[in-house]
Amino acid sequence: MTESVQIQSLNQFALNDRLANYGDGVFTTMHVSDGKVGLMSRHIARLVNDAAALGLTVSKDSIEQLITQALMQRSDGVLKILIGSGQGGRGYSRPDTVSLSAAVSWHLVPAFYDDWRRNGIALAVSPITLAQQPLLAGLKHANRLEQVLVKRAMQNMHCDDCIVTDRNKTIIEASAANVFWYKQGIWFTPELSQAGVNGVMRQFILQHVNNIEVGEYHLRNLADAEAIMLTNALMQIVPAHSLVMGNQSDIVKYSLEPVHAIQTSLKCAYDQESACA
Repeated sequence: MTESVQIQSLNQFALNDRLANYGDGVFTTMHVSDGKVGLMSRHIARLVNDAAALGLTVSKDSIEQLITQALMQRSDGVLKILIGSGQGGRGYSRPDTVSLSAAVSWHLVPAFYDDWRRNGIALAVSPITLAQQPLLAGLKHANRLEQVLVKRAMQNMHCDDCIVTDRNKTIIEASAANVFWYKQGIWFTPELSQAGVNGVMRQFILQHVNNIEVGEYHLRNLADAEAIMLTNALMQIVPAHSLVMGNQSDIVKYSLEPVHAIQTSLKCAYDQESACA
């Protein structure tokens, strides 16, 4: 299936819109400051690659055009782009001809992220676990019901964010971020072949930090870690100062310094990847 000559603008959902009905599409959220989009090329590649994994063809040029048009409206904030598979019938099958749609929206950057980056956050372990689905693992697809359940459970938890595992207690990610932890000079992060989102900030860090091991890790690996950081395109790099492993008395404390060192060492490289459309 190929996209139409021009992606159709999506301002409101039709009753038969596949993005609204099935989450049949992909999205990305970008941090924009002074007209520059952080990690822009990685966001574009995500949309192209993740759409292709769902059998949708979208061009790099068409996404760049969407970003350019959006930057004419605002130069600061959170820019979100949704790419959907268009309209269809009642069933799950796509029509023979797919006409892609794009929804572009602006949002405020959460004001508390600056404090999080400086002072760290409190973590707990989510009671909601993620299913294993290798066909969707790594993708920022639009069906995020698992994350909705995670966020709903967090309303009754005394934490800023949570560690999310699969049913085997294998660490996957946070509620809306990737997770790294530090021990004896090495950073660790989960591989995401079965579940989770391969975030653009995660990709950036894996490229620019040498001492990182990627693998399958059990929740107990966080019990003796020295530091933990969460990463995504909006919060960027945030340290955790504590993690409740089980009951409220089972709290692990972490140092902020290794994360602050990463923040400082990557600032120049991050700025170099911020671009105007």
